[in-house]
Amino acid sequence: MLIIGIATVFLTGCKKYDEGGLISKAEKRLTANTWKLDKYLRNGNDETSQLLISDFTEAFSEGGTLTRSYTDKDGDAFSETGEWTFDNDKQQINLTGVGSIELTDETSTVSTSDYNIIKLKKDELWYSYENGGDSHEFRFIPN
Repeated sequence: MLIIGIATVFLTGCKKYDEGGLISKAEKRLTANTWKLDKYLRNGNDETSQLLISDFTEAFSEGGTLTRSYTDKDGDAFSETGEWTFDNDKQQINLTGVGSIELTDETSTVSTSDYNIIKLKKDELWYSYENGGDSHEFRFIPN
């Protein structure tokens, strides 16, 4: 019985995200950096160069506060604060209190409150969501 208990704890603690990163270290890794958008993919295609926004960053604080900042298509700096939480198994980040973003001319304005974590390491955060029939993937690096 003791061996089964130890094995269960060990196996649970070693679960990883699809593309890498230990789930057991999710909160520590998420809150360790301010994350700067490095690449944007829509339906698997790199559309970073088509973004209407620039300097997009997100900072997740330990207390559950999110600060999102970027420069919009008119060159105006924009910043907002919301809240974040993980779902029960830390596969998704739920955001509240932040608005939608106008990403590209083709996608128009997109928004969601549930972001699926694909990768979360010390130096990479990848998440995705579905909106308007499209898959949107954001790849961040530390700012």
